Amino acid sequence: MAKKSIQKPLHLPSDETTADDLERIISHLDTLYEQGLDCFHPDTNETVSDSHYDDLRRQLRELRPTSNLFSTATASEFVSTNLKVVHDPPMTSIEKASHENLETQETQLFKWISKTVTSADFSEVEQVSRTIEGKSYKDEPISYPESFFYQTYKLDGVAIAVYYKNGKLVRAGLRPRDGINGEDVTEQVQYVDGIPSDLPEQLTCSIRGELICKLSDFKKVQKALTLTGDKLRANPRNHTAGGIRQFKNPEKTKRMRLSFVAYSIEGLENPPYQTETGRYEFCKKVLGVPYIKAELFRFDDLKKLEDNISKIDFEVDGVIIGVNDLAQQEQLGRHGDPLTGNPKGKIAWKFREEEANPTINAIEWQTGRTGKLTSVAVFDAVRLAGTNVSRATLHNAGFMERNQITIGSRIAVRKAGKIIPKVIKVIDGQGKPNFPKDCPSCTNPTKLQKGGTDEMLELICTNPNCPAQNISTLCYFLATFGVLGLGESRVTQLFESGLVTKPADFYQLDIDSTMSSGLTRRQATLAVAAIQMIPAPDKLTNEVLEEAIHSAIQTKKEVPLWQLFASFGIESASKSAGKALADHFGTFQKIRTATTEELELVDDIGSITATAITDFFAAHQKEIDALLQFVEPTTCASEGKLSGKTFCFSGAFPEGKKHWEKEVESRGGKCVSSVSKKANYLVAGPGSGSKSEKANRLEIPILTTQQLSEMF
Repeated sequence: MAKKSIQKPLHLPSDETTADDLERIISHLDTLYEQGLDCFHPDTNETVSDSHYDDLRRQLRELRPTSNLFSTATASEFVSTNLKVVHDPPMTSIEKASHENLETQETQLFKWISKTVTSADFSEVEQVSRTIEGKSYKDEPISYPESFFYQTYKLDGVAIAVYYKNGKLVRAGLRPRDGINGEDVTEQVQYVDGIPSDLPEQLTCSIRGELICKLSDFKKVQKALTLTGDKLRANPRNHTAGGIRQFKNPEKTKRMRLSFVAYSIEGLENPPYQTETGRYEFCKKVLGVPYIKAELFRFDDLKKLEDNISKIDFEVDGVIIGVNDLAQQEQLGRHGDPLTGNPKGKIAWKFREEEANPTINAIEWQTGRTGKLTSVAVFDAVRLAGTNVSRATLHNAGFMERNQITIGSRIAVRKAGKIIPKVIKVIDGQGKPNFPKDCPSCTNPTKLQKGGTDEMLELICTNPNCPAQNISTLCYFLATFGVLGLGESRVTQLFESGLVTKPADFYQLDIDSTMSSGLTRRQATLAVAAIQMIPAPDKLTNEVLEEAIHSAIQTKKEVPLWQLFASFGIESASKSAGKALADHFGTFQKIRTATTEELELVDDIGSITATAITDFFAAHQKEIDALLQFVEPTTCASEGKLSGKTFCFSGAFPEGKKHWEKEVESRGGKCVSSVSKKANYLVAGPGSGSKSEKANRLEIPILTTQQLSEMF
């Protein structure tokens, strides 16, 4: 069976990294994060940790402090529905103190405290000096009233705002990239523990907090997935991000075992509190909503809070420290955009990464979808972040070669909070790595080759028909194509029985042939229904399902051109490449017959990607022709009133930005994400900010949605 590829650690940006590079990389990571996917570097395919992500943002702030990324409220925007909840005030994120090492982190925290205290206006100052391990910022004690700052755990979940009118739940929206236009998850939250449909009092307000999956519930989720043979979740946050986005079938959220913990209330008329600690007491006593505890900040508590995380039943990765008085918080303002920038009155202290030094007893190898072999170190269990750890990724062959890692090496393993452990370095016992000469899946020869950078060395299987690669490729096709409910174990069963070896084979399956793989009639019926994308098949009887399957088989499956292209899993050619190609060529036939030179003319398609695309189509002509018998790629209208015009959207739109982008594209227009000379118009809503300023500088006309509608 093909196993999930092991991820790799991020190489920090070099001195040659430009602001444009950083904006591109950060935007890519933001999108993956909000989709609940593993965050990997777009150039090196290496895993990006929280601390490395923070380093990227800090370097961008140094190179381009006016970057539009700093006016966004959170990591990214995941778009699965046109329904939006407009957040007022916007939902923002919080600046972080680096946790590369304790000294750097302390210095940043003390600098922030000193600046915040200096900015405050105290009528009476109680002289209180606070230090960490006997040190203070610039060797001078910092004095402030003891009640000036508060502290609370920083949850590692999915941010959400739940709106109530006269005590009744009326809508709920996730935190988006712009902080304003959040995905509407009102239907889904009725299945989330801790979100009441009615408040004890008839209040009109919004309650903000984090959606989480408790660790005890996450164990149950993983156990259920193991029993059904489905792919396990990477971590509770990824599971939560996907679990709340059940737009086609909101009731599925109930099976996700999600919970809610509040951290703020907004929009409450004449609130009976003036501080964060007072707000916590109000929520706890009056509303009965689970609320993360807020208490007065003390330096000595930071270590205690970190030591206690093993006793908490959910993921936390740090402590929020902020000005306790809500009015003073507001007076301090925000970084960047005054509406959506990060608040100056708060900072996040991230927990240090714990480290252990075990000796490697064995090294296990796994083959992934693209034929790359990844390795995992196995060692005697060590205690990290409150859990026993006995396995950690060794990343790629290049990492092992550079660090001379082998069986018997003593390694440094780190784990931030309760996240996946990783190998940082070798302490002693270095030796030449013993790379397997045969693939663990198909026993064919392996070979070493250079990866995406000179520092990367990859071990790959030379067999293009390797079962591990084929099964992973088939699973990738289904997932990208939008097929739900057909896990890896089912695909493996179909593959090993010879029923499915290429994507087109899925559409030739009927119930009887699928049963020949060893499935019961009900299991076979559900599998074929999933392939035919019949909604909620588990709620239908076999008789009803069989009729629906018979009808679905008679019709070709329509799929957007870009999505069909992305489902092929061509290395370095992702969904964004598919969209760029669809916009440029318009038809699938033109894409598959384009030369490398023609492909390189497309935005975001470089020479390496262009070569990978042409090589793929040359090697898979028969498989693609077979698939096209069952699938019809569709494109948006190429001609219309807006043909030849390019639009950029910025700000808040009650209908959602995607609504207007679809309106434009359906009339032949093109939409871009950034303001440049290529854009003909900027359509601006409230909170447009820097994009409107840039449009004015470039003399690009700025439209309202009313003016845009008049062009239709």
